[in-house]
Amino acid sequence: MATPNNRLFRFYQRIISSIAFYPALITLGLVLLCLVSIWLEMTYLQAYKEDLKLGLVNNAENARLILGTLVGGIVSLMVFSFSMVMVVLNAASSTLSPRVIPSLISSRNHQFILGIYLGTIIDSLLLILTIQEGDDINVPSLGIFLALGLGIISLCLFISFIREISQSIQVDFILNNLFKRTLKELKQMQDRFNSLSEAPRWPDDTGWHVVRSTRAGYFKAFNSEAAKGLLAEHDLHMTIEVHNGFFVMPGHPLFRLSREVDDEVIETLLDAFDFYIEEYANQHYFFGFKQITEIAAKALSPGINDPGTAIKAIDMLGVLFAERLKLPEFDVACEPEQPPRLFFRELDLEQMLLAVLGPPRHYGGADTQIVLSLLQCYKNLLFCEPGPETEAVLLAHAQAVLNQAMDSISQQPDRDAIDAAVKRLNGAINHHPPLEKTSAAES
Repeated sequence: MATPNNRLFRFYQRIISSIAFYPALITLGLVLLCLVSIWLEMTYLQAYKEDLKLGLVNNAENARLILGTLVGGIVSLMVFSFSMVMVVLNAASSTLSPRVIPSLISSRNHQFILGIYLGTIIDSLLLILTIQEGDDINVPSLGIFLALGLGIISLCLFISFIREISQSIQVDFILNNLFKRTLKELKQMQDRFNSLSEAPRWPDDTGWHVVRSTRAGYFKAFNSEAAKGLLAEHDLHMTIEVHNGFFVMPGHPLFRLSREVDDEVIETLLDAFDFYIEEYANQHYFFGFKQITEIAAKALSPGINDPGTAIKAIDMLGVLFAERLKLPEFDVACEPEQPPRLFFRELDLEQMLLAVLGPPRHYGGADTQIVLSLLQCYKNLLFCEPGPETEAVLLAHAQAVLNQAMDSISQQPDRDAIDAAVKRLNGAINHHPPLEKTSAAES
C-alpha cells in the first residue's frame, strides 16, 4: 500500500537530484525579497522617499532603461553559461562515461548560479511592472538598488562559473570528486557500525518468509526510516536480498521477514523500495566504484587511449577497497541503543573485485603499466592484513591479472618488470603460497 511517507520519500529522492530544485528555491526567495522591498517602499517608506533618496534611480524612464538592460544582460549570461554546460556534458559523455552526467548536472554550484540568474531576471521584470508612466514618485528605488546588487553578484558568479566549468571538463577533477564522495560514504558506513554497542551479524534467515518483487527496475533507495518503525511495531526482522544497483524483475526474491504477516504490512514494505535509473556516488558507495572504473575502461578504449587516467583510477580504487575491507558484507539500519532489525545485503568482495577491477584487467591486460598498477593495487590490499579467506580472493584476482599478462605480453623487459612486481606482491602474502612469475610459466 502506497503510504504518504513512502510517496514523500520517493518525491524527495527525485527532487533533490533535479537541476530545478535549488534554482526554484533561490528564485522564490529573491522574488519574495523583491515583493517585500516594493511593499516597504510603497507603504512605510513612501513618505520619506524624497528625504532618504533611496537608491540611485528616481526617474521612471531611467529605471526602465536600467532594468531592461539588466534583464537583457543576465539572459545573455545565462544562455552563454549553460551552453558551456552542454559542451561539458557532451565532452564528459564521449571521453569519460555517460554515467557521470547525472552528477555533473546536479552540481550544487551550477544550480546556485542558475537560481541567482533567474531570480535577478524575474525581480527586474516585476520591478518594471510597478513603474507607472509619468509618475516618478512610484519608481521602486529600493528594489532597483537590490536588482543592481544582484546584477553585480551575477557578474561575479559568472567569473566563478567560468573557472569552475574549466575545471569540470578535466578528468582529474571529476575523478577526485567521485573519490571524495565515495570515500565519505564508506567512512559514514564505518561510523555507523562503530556506533553500535556490539558488532551485528547477518541473521540466519533460511526459514524466513520470502517476499517477491512486484515491480521491475534498478534498486537504488529504500525508505529505512519508515520501515524501522513498522518492523518495531510488528516485532519483525527483515533482510533485503538484493544489493544497491541490482536490476530486479517481478517475481524475484526481494526481502525476507522473520515471520509471516498480513498483506497490508507487506505492501507497505514493498512500497518503501524506490527504483530509478540515475546513480549518484553520495547515495551508495558502489555507484562511486562503478563510475570510477567506467572512466578507467573508457580511457583504455582505442579511441581515447589514455592509460594515465586508467592508472590514476586504479590507484584511487585501491584506496577505496582498503576502506571497503574494513566493513562487513552487509549494512544495517537501527535506532540508537537498539539492536538492528533491518539488514541490507551488499556485494561481497569477490563480486566487487570482478565488477570494479575486472574491466581494467580485461581492457588493459596487454598494457604493461596497467598490469603493474593492478598488481600494485592487490599488493597494497594484502598489506592491509586481510584474513585467509579475503587473502585468497585477492590472490585469485591477482593471478587472473598475471595470467592475462602472460597471454598478451611477450617482450622480455616487460615480463621482467612484471616478475619484479610479483616478487613484491609475494612478500605481502601471509596465509597462502606465492604466485608464479611469468618467466617461470612461459613455455
